[in-house]
Amino acid sequence: MNEQQMKVGLSMASEQKSKLFKKRWPKVVLIIVLVLVVSGIAGSNYQDRSKQAEATRYPPLGTMVEVEEKQMHVYAQGEGDMTIVLASGHGTENPYVDFYPLHEKLSEQARVVVYDRFGYGWSDQTSVPRDIDIITQELHTLLHESGEKGPYLFVAHSIASLETIRFAQIHPEEVAGIVLLDAGNPTFYETYETPSKAAQKIMQTLKNTGVLRMLSHIDSVTDTLLQPEEGYGQHIPESLKKLQLAMFLKNFSNDTVIDEMLHLQSNAKKVIEAGHLGDLPLIWFTSGINQQAIQGWSESQEALAEWSTNSKQIILDSAGHYVHHHEPGLIIEEISNLTKALLQK
Repeated sequence: MNEQQMKVGLSMASEQKSKLFKKRWPKVVLIIVLVLVVSGIAGSNYQDRSKQAEATRYPPLGTMVEVEEKQMHVYAQGEGDMTIVLASGHGTENPYVDFYPLHEKLSEQARVVVYDRFGYGWSDQTSVPRDIDIITQELHTLLHESGEKGPYLFVAHSIASLETIRFAQIHPEEVAGIVLLDAGNPTFYETYETPSKAAQKIMQTLKNTGVLRMLSHIDSVTDTLLQPEEGYGQHIPESLKKLQLAMFLKNFSNDTVIDEMLHLQSNAKKVIEAGHLGDLPLIWFTSGINQQAIQGWSESQEALAEWSTNSKQIILDSAGHYVHHHEPGLIIEEISNLTKALLQK
C-alpha cells in the first residue's frame, strides 16, 4: 500500500468514526442526563431521610413558640432582673451552639435567652420577606409570647446589629443596652456587596441533593464546614459537634437565609433613616483581624461611636470575626460589668 492509499484509508476511517459518534452522541448525552437525574433523586432522598432522622435525634433544647402561624425556637436559662438576649449572625446554623461559650457562663448570673430567627436552628423557614421591621416584630412577639420580660440587654453578632438597633429604635423602653460582637455598622452594610442569588442557590442545590452531606463524611470537609475561621469552636464541647453538623446540613443556604442576605442593604438603609440611639449604653468588640482584612471595616467600626453618646469600643487584636470564640472570658466580663451597672441605676 502506497502513501496515497494509506491517507485515503485513514480519511475514510476517520469519517466513519465521525459518523458513528454523531449517531451515538444523543444516546451518550441521554445516558449522562439520566445518571445525573437518578443521582439527584437518590441524593435528595438521602438528604430528606437523614434530616428526618436527625430531627428525632436532636429535638429542640428550648421552647417552640408560635409566631405568625410558624414555629420559632427560644432557649432560656438562668435567673436575674436583667434578660440578656443573644442574637446570631447571618448563616449561623445553630445559635445555641454558636453562643455556647457565652450563655453557659452568663446564665450563672442573669437570665439568658438565645433565639433562632426563621430559617435558623430549630425554627421554621418562612416565605415572608426578610424586611428588618418584620424580623424585629417577630423577635418582639417571640420574647413576649415566651414570657421573657425586659429590660433586655442585647448581645448581637455580625448582621444581628441591624435587628437589635432596630428593636431599640422601635421599643426603646424595653432595651437597657446593646453589646455588639464584631457586628457591622449599618452604614457599612448599606453598601456591602452581597453574594448573588444564583451563587447562593448553587450552594443550596449542593445541600438539597445530598452532595454536602456525602462530603461531610470526610473529616477535613467536616472541619471546613464547621469552622468558618481558625480558632472557631475551641470552647464548644465535642458532644455538640454532631448537633452543629446536623443543623448545618439542615439550614445551610435555605430560602429564608438567602432572602435575609438579599435584604441586607435595604434593611441597613431603614435602620440608618430611623436615627441614632441617644445615650443608650453601647459596647462593641472589634476583630483586629477583620480590621486588616476587610476594606472599610476599621473606619466603620470607629464610627459606631456616633450611634450613642454612651459608647465604648474594645479591639481584640488577635481575634477573628467570631470574637466570642476567641475571647469569651473578656466578653463575659464586660457584659457582666454592664449588667451590674444597669441594675444599679
